[in-house]
Amino acid sequence: MNSVKYSLATLNRLLEVCGADQAIGHNIACSSRKTIATSSIGAKATELNLQVVVNAFHGFSHDRRCQLRNHPLYLSGLGLEDLETCECIFASSNSTAVLIRHVSYFHWMQFLDLHFDQWDMDRYTDLSTFLYNNYVQALRIIETDTPVLEEFKRLHSLMDADFINWQNEEYDYLCEVAMEPTSDAIAVAHVEQLEKLYYVEAMYGHLTTVPFLMYTPANFTRTSSLNVTSRNSSKVFESEHTSAICKYELQLNVVEDFELCHGITEQWLPHDSKYVQAAQYSQERQFIRSVEELEGLVVRYLFELLKANLAGTGRLQDAKYNKLAPLQNPPHPVLNYSEIVGYASLGEFSLLKHSRHNILTKPWTVSTNREMATKYFKLVRSHEEIVQLNVEIKRLQSWVEDEDRTILEAIDSLLANDPESLLVAELQIYYAKHHCINNIHRKRLQHIYTLDQYTGERPTTNQTVTGT
Repeated sequence: MNSVKYSLATLNRLLEVCGADQAIGHNIACSSRKTIATSSIGAKATELNLQVVVNAFHGFSHDRRCQLRNHPLYLSGLGLEDLETCECIFASSNSTAVLIRHVSYFHWMQFLDLHFDQWDMDRYTDLSTFLYNNYVQALRIIETDTPVLEEFKRLHSLMDADFINWQNEEYDYLCEVAMEPTSDAIAVAHVEQLEKLYYVEAMYGHLTTVPFLMYTPANFTRTSSLNVTSRNSSKVFESEHTSAICKYELQLNVVEDFELCHGITEQWLPHDSKYVQAAQYSQERQFIRSVEELEGLVVRYLFELLKANLAGTGRLQDAKYNKLAPLQNPPHPVLNYSEIVGYASLGEFSLLKHSRHNILTKPWTVSTNREMATKYFKLVRSHEEIVQLNVEIKRLQSWVEDEDRTILEAIDSLLANDPESLLVAELQIYYAKHHCINNIHRKRLQHIYTLDQYTGERPTTNQTVTGT
C-alpha cells in the first residue's frame, strides 16, 4: 500500500505542475490505471485527460490484448517515444553501486549527487544529437515504409481505416475467447432455472396424484376412525403438499424475474431449438471454455513470439484440454505441447480450423497483413514524431540563444556595480562551459536545418559559432 500511496502522491504533483493532456509511462499501466481511477485523484486525472501508458520495452512482456490498448505503438500522440527514460537513469546509477556500497551515508548521498549532476550535464550535451537522430530515424521510416505500404494498399484495395479495424477486431476476439460470451452464459442460466422449475412442477404434480388419505381398509372399522398411522400419513402428505406448492411458486417467480431482467418475452420449452442448444452447450461448457482459452493462448503465442510467462500457462491449459477431449462425443484428439510451440502459423494449428470464431478467415491473422499493419502504425507515429521534433528543435534554438544572452547580461550588470564580486568570476566560468556546449548545439541544429525533408522553422539569422 505504501508504494501505491507514494506513486499517487507523485502523480498528483505531476498533474499540478504539468497540467492537462499528459502521458505517463508505467510498466504496469494496465493495472495502475484502475488504481488511479478508484483513488482520491481519479476525478482530477480524468478531468485533466491523463493518459497512463505501458513503456515500450515492458509492453512486449504484457499479453497481446494489453498491448493493443496500452502499447505506445498503438496510442495516438506518442510518436516514437519509448517512455524508458527512468530505466536508462536507473541503469546508469548501477555503476555507482560498487563504489558506494560500504561508504557512510554522507558519502553515499554525495557520490550519488555528483553522479546525477554529471548525468544531467551529459544529457544536456547530447540533446541536439538526440533530436537529430530522432529526426533522421523518423524520416527514414517514412521514406522506406510509405511506398511499400501504399503499394500493398493498392494491391489489396485497402484503406488506412482497415488497419485500425483489424486492431479493434483482434482486441475484441481476444476479449471474447478470454471470457465466456454473455449470451451463452445467459442461455445456460435460463435453462438451469427452467430445469429447476420443471423439477419442482413434476414433484408437485406427483403429490397431487397421491390419494389424500394413505391407509388400507384394514385400518378402518365401524368403531374407529383413522388410526394413528393414517392420521400421521395425512399430516406428512399435507406438509409435503404445502412445501411443494411453495417451492413451485418460488421457482416460478425466479424464472419470471430472470426472463424479465434479460428481455426474454416467451418462456422456452424443452423442444425449442434455443433450449436444446443451450442444454447441449451446458453439458459441453467446460470443454468449450477450455478450447477457447487454449485457442487464445495459441494466438497470443504466435503473435507475441513466445512471451516469457506464456510457456507455463500454455502447458497447464494444454493438460486441461487433453483431460476433457477424450470425454467428448465424439472424442477429440489430444494435443502435444511440444508440437504446438513448433507451429509457425495459425493455419498449422488444426484446433483453430474448427473454431466457432472462424479466426482463420480474419485478415489480421495473416502474417503479411500484420506486418503491414505494424508499418502503418509506425508511419503514423513517425509523422507525429516529426511534428513534436519541430517544436522541440525550436525550443532548443531559443534556449541556447536566451541562455547565452541572459548570462552575459548578468555578468555585465555585476561588473558595472561590483567588479570585484566573486559571483562575476563564477558566472564567467559557468558561461564559458555552457557557451561551448551551446555552440555544439548550434552546429547540430544547422545539420537538422539542412535536411531535405525538414519541415520545421529555421532561424531568421545564422548564429556565429564562437568560443570565449
